[in-house]
Amino acid sequence: MQKIPVTRDGKRGSEVIVIDSSDVLKIEQVRGRDVVIHTLDGSFYLDFSFENLEEWLFEDGFRLLDNANIVNMNHVKEYDARRGTVYLGTSDRNGAITASAAHIHRDHIKNVIELISTADSASKHHDPERYEQLFAKLISETRDDQFLRSYATLRAVNERKRAEEQITHMAYHDALTDLPNRLLFDQQSRLYLEEAEKTGGRLAVLFFDLDRFKVINDTLGHHIGDRLLRCLANKLRGYVKEKDVVARFGGDEFILLTSLAHKDEASQFAQGILELLRDPFVIETQELFVTASIGISIYPDDGRDSDTLLKNADNAMYRSKEKGGNSYHYYHPEMNRRSLRRLNMEIDLRKALERREFRIHYQPIIDLSSGSVFGTESLVRWHHPEWGMIPPGEFIPLAEETGLIVPIGNWVLREACRQNKAWQLMGFPPLVVSVNISAIQFHQSNFVQLVTDALRESGLPPDLLCLEITENVAMANVPHIVETMQKLKQLGVRISIDDFGTGYSSLSYLKRFRVHTLKIDQSFIRDVTSDEDNAAIVTALIAMSRRLKMKSLAEGVETKEQLEFLIAQGCDEIQGFVFSRPMPAADFEQLMKENRQLSLH
Repeated sequence: MQKIPVTRDGKRGSEVIVIDSSDVLKIEQVRGRDVVIHTLDGSFYLDFSFENLEEWLFEDGFRLLDNANIVNMNHVKEYDARRGTVYLGTSDRNGAITASAAHIHRDHIKNVIELISTADSASKHHDPERYEQLFAKLISETRDDQFLRSYATLRAVNERKRAEEQITHMAYHDALTDLPNRLLFDQQSRLYLEEAEKTGGRLAVLFFDLDRFKVINDTLGHHIGDRLLRCLANKLRGYVKEKDVVARFGGDEFILLTSLAHKDEASQFAQGILELLRDPFVIETQELFVTASIGISIYPDDGRDSDTLLKNADNAMYRSKEKGGNSYHYYHPEMNRRSLRRLNMEIDLRKALERREFRIHYQPIIDLSSGSVFGTESLVRWHHPEWGMIPPGEFIPLAEETGLIVPIGNWVLREACRQNKAWQLMGFPPLVVSVNISAIQFHQSNFVQLVTDALRESGLPPDLLCLEITENVAMANVPHIVETMQKLKQLGVRISIDDFGTGYSSLSYLKRFRVHTLKIDQSFIRDVTSDEDNAAIVTALIAMSRRLKMKSLAEGVETKEQLEFLIAQGCDEIQGFVFSRPMPAADFEQLMKENRQLSLH
């Protein structure tokens, strides 16, 4: 707000009084030179050029009415177009200060008022298209230089204001979804928390991210993932109540804040989000099904500030992840201990290789034409000095997240080759050893050289090594994958696609890859004898493998009934508890010495 130096009589040497521009109702030029300032308390004189006043006071709301009147639009109460009179300060015409314009300037006044209202984003008359049309019309038709300067000033300030609003919006909103970002969420949540503290209210913070969203990005491309996130943001806007806060935290993570009458409302709210995701997202004719893992923290039970509530909701979300996703969990203090364990696990994981804490267990792969052991899959295990054997499902995701999967995976590759060559030297029949390759490993620029070195150092024939890559890895950056696969096949190495049927693969790509083996994911095998859909999928995958001259391998076979079904459908190979669990190298040697076979009858 500008400070305006004025005098009571306009004479030089008179006492200067400083008034706020907000107190000024109108400014007029009298006798062709004197500038008079009018307030509710009286009139004052200003020693300043009238022509420059509007630009100086523009952002405080002052606009030129005609050649001799500038009014503070903040104090305009009424405009009588017939008389050309603006009423200022009060809606009572008898007590209001007025500003009159010549008849020929009445259109100018209406134009100024319309330009202001259509440009103001907070006005009910806000209409950017109308604003642009009116401005263009005025510039082309107005002949009065002073009015042209007024319109130009109006335009310049509005453009600056719009740019500032846009910059402010960008600072507080996510560029992809236009949802509030973390910064705006923090500000709004503080206000909600302050209000809840005064009123004794309860709030819920929900932290959620999409399950396996990376699969969509890796297989269909980030542009598809981005469009899905925008569609989800629109769904969330329509789902939340007017006073709720929904924000994008980053990546595929979102946070919501809602007020509660009772704690159970939070679970209803979370269930509603899961229901929201039941219907597929249709993007470029592709139906995409996604689920979410949601964590809930409650104010004031689980924290009294935004950071604590977010941290605890995040911990609860990871609990939902651990349970397989597509679920929600309330925060519990025990989760902090699990979070601390995860942190300590990462620290120890970084030291595990040099401490020689990793082991490889081997699970036999059975040839269903004979029932004999055809090969083995090498599966890494971590024997922690304090916690004992840590399940792969607990440390593998952490290794992938931290990038440690690369040195761990490269060690498994070398060790599996060395061990298989050792069994060959012991006189066992040739076995194909399968090694799981992570996405990060496979995309190493020197990956083919690493495989070459592992074979050379161990002396293992290339055809006795099979590299397993997941379907999702195969679909990421297909040209690079095809080129790498061709180099590996020229080397003589076998390749299999793991977890087939769980992602978004294209059969045309599968044809291009020309892999040796198609591994059917155990999620289809589990209910293959009781679920008609799973049975149909497995039957189709086996038939497709045969037509494409690939071997079919079913993993996770646990029962005799599953085995009989697979044999009947012509599956080539299986692995699973129906024959043997993964075992240490010494136990696998004993199994081979005993020449143990799977009974096919």
